Amino acid sequence: MKKNRNFSSFEGSRRRRGTNLPILPIALVLLVILLLAFFWSRGGEQPQAQVEKAIPAEKLGQ
Repeated sequence: MKKNRNFSSFEGSRRRRGTNLPILPIALVLLVILLLAFFWSRGGEQPQAQVEKAIPAEKLGQ
């Protein structure tokens, strides 16, 4: 098997190490997911509360 002699061990160290994925889009996707989870946890539709009206005494007697 032939070795690739184009790159020495010193030339390979110049290349950037780490992930190839950009961090900014990943952070934005995580932020959107966290916002959706936050709004979901706050609850959706709230039950309506009854409103009590003050009825004057004259109307109660009728």
